[in-house]
Amino acid sequence: MANKLKQIITPVEVSAVMNFDATDMHWQYQSGASSMAAKQAEGVAGLWNLLSKQHLALLADEVGMGKTYQAMGVMLLLWQAKPDARILVMTPNRTLCDNWEREFSIFTEIHYRPEHNAFTSLEGKTKYAPQVHGRLAELAAAVEKKSHHFYLTSIHSLSGLVPPDEKEDALNAAASYGVLYRQQIKQSLGKGGFDLIIIDEAHYFRNRSGSQRAAAAQAFFGDAQDRLGSNVLLLTATPNHSASRNLYDIFSYFSDMPKRYAEDDVRALMNDFAIRRLRKMQGRESSHSKYEYRHERASISSFTNKMDAELFFALYQKQLVVQLDKEKKAGGGRRMLYGYLEGFESTGSTVSERDNSSDEEGQIHNDFNHAPDSALLNNLTRQFHDIYHRFPDHPKYDALVDACFTSDPFKQSQPLHCSKHLVFVRRIPSVREITQRINARYDEIMAERLMNVWQLPAKSLAEWRESGWSRDIFVKLLSEKSNEKPDFDEHMLEDGETDEPETDNDLKLSSKIAELFVMKKTGLRSTDCANVSLRFRRPESLFSLFLEPALDGTTGTYHYHYRKESGERQRDSYGDAARDARLQQSTSTQKIKYITALPTAWGLMFHELPRPAKQQLIKWRDQPNGMAIIENFANYLRTGYLFASPVIIELYCWFTEFNRRPQIGEVQQRYQHFVEWVTPKLNGSLMLRYFVAAIETFETLCVKIVGQKLDNTQYTWREFTSLSSPGWYASGQSQNRERLIRGFNSPFFPNVLVATSVLQEGVNLHLQCHQVHHYGIAWTPGDNEQRNGRVDRLFGRINTMLQVQGAAEMIINYPYLAGTFDQDQLASFIRHKHSVEDKLDSCELEDFDSEIDIQEDPQGWQKWLRQPCKDKDKEDPYPAKFDQ
Repeated sequence: MANKLKQIITPVEVSAVMNFDATDMHWQYQSGASSMAAKQAEGVAGLWNLLSKQHLALLADEVGMGKTYQAMGVMLLLWQAKPDARILVMTPNRTLCDNWEREFSIFTEIHYRPEHNAFTSLEGKTKYAPQVHGRLAELAAAVEKKSHHFYLTSIHSLSGLVPPDEKEDALNAAASYGVLYRQQIKQSLGKGGFDLIIIDEAHYFRNRSGSQRAAAAQAFFGDAQDRLGSNVLLLTATPNHSASRNLYDIFSYFSDMPKRYAEDDVRALMNDFAIRRLRKMQGRESSHSKYEYRHERASISSFTNKMDAELFFALYQKQLVVQLDKEKKAGGGRRMLYGYLEGFESTGSTVSERDNSSDEEGQIHNDFNHAPDSALLNNLTRQFHDIYHRFPDHPKYDALVDACFTSDPFKQSQPLHCSKHLVFVRRIPSVREITQRINARYDEIMAERLMNVWQLPAKSLAEWRESGWSRDIFVKLLSEKSNEKPDFDEHMLEDGETDEPETDNDLKLSSKIAELFVMKKTGLRSTDCANVSLRFRRPESLFSLFLEPALDGTTGTYHYHYRKESGERQRDSYGDAARDARLQQSTSTQKIKYITALPTAWGLMFHELPRPAKQQLIKWRDQPNGMAIIENFANYLRTGYLFASPVIIELYCWFTEFNRRPQIGEVQQRYQHFVEWVTPKLNGSLMLRYFVAAIETFETLCVKIVGQKLDNTQYTWREFTSLSSPGWYASGQSQNRERLIRGFNSPFFPNVLVATSVLQEGVNLHLQCHQVHHYGIAWTPGDNEQRNGRVDRLFGRINTMLQVQGAAEMIINYPYLAGTFDQDQLASFIRHKHSVEDKLDSCELEDFDSEIDIQEDPQGWQKWLRQPCKDKDKEDPYPAKFDQ
């Protein structure tokens, strides 16, 4: 790689221009250090040296070690040496493109050292800020303008090049378009093309043939005579994803040098082209490998006391054997592959869809939507429903829901993060079915709370349950009980806007209880729940003051509100006055003093906070922009309380119980009485627990996950207003997955995130969660590791537990249906996975066959489940190199 620096550089030189430890502005690399910051500096130097020598490098660090940041370090070194260098980054999909865009902004602002930062100036942002292009045609057109230097596109863009009228010869057509766009780009950039191409999740290119993407990729990246780029940096934690020759095939897209090696000579290829280090989590006293805290479990479900379900699945297995036998006799040669018997859907059929996963080929797409037994399951399910007018029980679904709902969320029995569960499935219908069942379980608990606070009898709860938690029935039941007088701020409710959440969902799946707190556009627009919610969030209601931050960010109280003219009326505004008082903004609006200073829940709870939480609030407040940080956090906390947590149920119950007591006096007296009445309830409340949890991870969530400045008072956290269901799903069909990622990384909803492979790679889901459920078996051990890696990452919940407690446990759960084919396929997978995991660590994976070996002994397979082991410490298989 041509540059102003030495061809061989060291981590010391890297740390002179970039800092990989954001907590220590004076950090410098020290030889022999084992910290992650040191490893990342070594990685940047090692990658630069590999690229300088042979123009091709692979960073294959274990999941969660900051491969993106190390790649960005190489980018900055290149731009330092050649300011006009053009760089292309390809990621699997748009979500990961957005992640790169966000991370690049953070990296250049926080980690790049030079005093005059060329990347954060107005000119630098114009020149180096990433441009995202979803299609290759758009990318080629942007490159022609020669006005930018950092381009982002998706690997998926290689899959949709061929229009419908050219599908007959799709592979050749895809190759032709690949050539066209390469030539167009090279004509603009010159002979060398891009100065650097970075491929994120490079294992997407492990297949050299058989798909439009492979044909387009070979043509687009070019050959030895006409390469798209001068240097290529590949990123993947699982380069040998499913076969020993994967690595060779990936390299062959970008260079002819690997042709000197045998296709399966993984060690030689890794030694000459790659860096591979194993992740170590820094704990309270020592560092920990994944084998020290990973705990695999196989949770059994059975047909005990479920005779009709047992008969249903017995009939299924009998017909499956008949079906496979027929295909065998007909010469179909169908093998028994993983993916049988995952489940059926009782919520209604979905249209066929393609997940933007690592396996886009036709067979995988079909398995997602109609696996070998899909038609059989659907037909049997339909027949069962026609006879019994309900869907058959599925014990495996029930066992999973039990595993994800271990305690009443309103009881202080577990830390909030224990309610976070990441569930992976193979089949798209399963995400919907599991989501619906999770929300139904939460609804049962929340509905009982609402009935109890109104002191309604058990028959009322039964009637409401029978109606499917109907909005109309809830209103009817309350009308028989409530004798509440018109409220003091009824005009505020009359003027309330509708606030139905933005959804991409089928309402059959969402929480019915959460819907009660929503103002509807049509039909029964309002409920008592929605009215109470408005009281606590509209600035015209004094009760909105309860959820404002303290005046000084700790315990300060408020002294006045606004009075505004509105037509012929005078209306008071409390929330706006509180905000302006905090930010010391003066207006000409009339100020009306309170009779006595009024506190908020924040101020009342401050002294109940644990010391670290108190210190964090004070640290934020005492910064030059401190009250702006407090304001941003308060907006986040309030939105989470009201829209995305069971706190709104708790708040509703408090207000309802208080409001049913005899009330005297005007609004300020009522507020004071409410505060006095509720103060003893705050200690141990959900509100306090969410307050503590939100403080703990806010900085990381705001800056790293959401990509907002900590002091951005204008950010509304609106995405949390559409996260009112405790469980939700992500598949190729669901839109706006970014809001799910943000919600799952917060203490707020969703508590349970159910996903197909769209969230399997390149996504951070680790801030709160330490529990992964493989409801549907992964395609390969590499896929299995990628799934676990969404949670098993540095600076996440597991890392925090190791640092605070000195120990942690990552739960990896494999549910199965005992005594069925489901158990046989899980047993086969666990055995095979265990046998290849050690080689997976060193990227020397043997070919993994997804065929189920029915000849294996079905007994004793549980012994191959990984248990925490302190003796399994490994050296890095392919460390970074800094010498000649």
